Amino acid sequence: MPRTSLLLLFTLFALAGNAQSWCPPGATWTYNAGMYLHGYHQLTYVGDTLIGGEQAQVIDQYSAIQFPLPDPPYWTGPQINYSPVAMITRTEDDVVSLWQDNQWDTLYWFGASIGDHWYAPHVTDTTCAPFVVQDTGTTVIDGVPLRWIELESWYRVYERIGSTWDMMMFCPNWLIDGPTGMRCYNDDQITFSANGWEYGCNSMAGIGDAEAARDLLIHPNPGSDHIILSLPAGLHTATLFDATGRIVQDEHVNGEQPTISTAHLPAGVYLVRVDEGLRPVRWVKE
Repeated sequence: MPRTSLLLLFTLFALAGNAQSWCPPGATWTYNAGMYLHGYHQLTYVGDTLIGGEQAQVIDQYSAIQFPLPDPPYWTGPQINYSPVAMITRTEDDVVSLWQDNQWDTLYWFGASIGDHWYAPHVTDTTCAPFVVQDTGTTVIDGVPLRWIELESWYRVYERIGSTWDMMMFCPNWLIDGPTGMRCYNDDQITFSANGWEYGCNSMAGIGDAEAARDLLIHPNPGSDHIILSLPAGLHTATLFDATGRIVQDEHVNGEQPTISTAHLPAGVYLVRVDEGLRPVRWVKE
């Protein structure tokens, strides 16, 4: 598939939805954290942007990871990380492309046929083997028919859902340390559990789930000139990001329901994070 070089131009705009084959409203992917780790990486479609005048999707990533070695009682506490712009994608026909280094390159090819192939995105190393489609088919999930392609006997890519191993597509002949299988995918229409996962999507396997992945409460949402946070008592740091990942506001707040002025911000979609342990929340300014 061709690579297209574009000048990077971000213009945020809020849309109610997107093409059903990729990033429908509410799209959320949850993957196991990796080998010898407890926890998960969770990616969420947070809104659309423009790159070089073309519509693209912004996906953030929230991670809660615990390093369990050596054995208990020496486990570390959960490490919480958040990236407001983990991936930027776009769709054209049956292809999902990934934006990186001012270029688009193929991430998924939902319309591929048996024998078709493509390479991991943005990899120029000549030792990287291609993905070769071994089988194709269609499945129905919650009443929605979805195509799938099989790259190995254990590795499928589903339309709308993406890869069941890792959101990113790495060279199939390389050993990569990273996420080790999808737990769940869900959006406003379907819910999908992959790889025989039988536990909660956000399970931390033995640590305080509620403390590690508690949600920030924010209102009004949508709002206009201010937001009110619901927080534990004490001093906190509130950070607002725009859809490009740029910090647009950062301030200390105190109390259980502090108010933050947003009158100076243009209309659009923002992400609000309070401290490192609270899950970021999407907020829309009208």
